[in-house]
Amino acid sequence: MLRLANFSRWQAGGGHLLLSVAIGATVLAAMILVWYPPPYFEATGGMGLVLLMIGVDVTLGPLLTTAVFDPTKGLGKLKLDLAAIGFLQLAALAYGIHVMYTARPAYLVFAVDRFDLVMANTIPPAELAKASPPWHRLPMGRPPTVGAQLPEDPKLKEESLFLALGGVDLTQQPRFFVPYAAVARDAARKGREIAELKRLNPDRVAAVEAIVRASGRAESGLRYLAARAPNRDFAVVVDAADGAIVDMTIARPW
Repeated sequence: MLRLANFSRWQAGGGHLLLSVAIGATVLAAMILVWYPPPYFEATGGMGLVLLMIGVDVTLGPLLTTAVFDPTKGLGKLKLDLAAIGFLQLAALAYGIHVMYTARPAYLVFAVDRFDLVMANTIPPAELAKASPPWHRLPMGRPPTVGAQLPEDPKLKEESLFLALGGVDLTQQPRFFVPYAAVARDAARKGREIAELKRLNPDRVAAVEAIVRASGRAESGLRYLAARAPNRDFAVVVDAADGAIVDMTIARPW
C-alpha cells in the first residue's frame, strides 16, 4: 500500500523526472531511427527542436509534481492532481512529436547535379495528388532516395519550371520522381573526387578517410556530391562507376 507520508515533494518530483527522462530518451531514439537517420538529424537542425520539445516536456511534469505534491491532501486528491499533470505532459509530448513528424525528411532526391533533402511539409499536397504510386503519398518511415527528372513533354516542362520559379523546385514535385537506380549513373558522372571533399574539410579528413576504408574501395573508386538541407548541407559519397550510395557525412560540400 502506498504510504504518502514516506514521500517528500522532492522525492516525488525526482521520481517523475527520472520517468520523464526515460520516456523522452525512448521517443528521441525512435525518431532518429525512423524519421531522422544520420546525418539527417543534424542536417535538418533536429537537435534544437528536440531539445526544446524534450526540455519542456521533461521539466514541465516534474516541476508541477514538485509544486503540488502534498501527502496531507489525501490519496484521492493527489491522484487527481497527478493525473492532470500527466495529461498536460502527454499533450505537450504529442504536440512535439506531431511537429517533428510533419517536418520530417521525406525524400533524398537527386536532380541534375546534387541531392536535396526534401522535408515532408515542403511538398505541396496538390503536387502529391498529381503523382503516380508510390510517390503520391509521403513515406511514413525512413526517407527513401529517389531521382527527379524534367519531363520531355514541353507543356509539363514549362509547368515544372514555372513551379520552380514560384519556390517549388523539381525535387518537390513527386510526379517527376523516378527510382534512384534510373539516375544513379548520372550521379556518378556528376560526382567530384574525394580529394576535393578533404580539401574543403581539413577538420574532417579522418572521417572521410574512414568512409573510404569502410567502403572497401580505393579512393579513386569513389565520388561525392553535395546534398542541400535546411540546416547544414552535407556530402553523399557514391561509387564512381554505378553511383550507388556508399555513405553520407556532415561536411562542407561546396
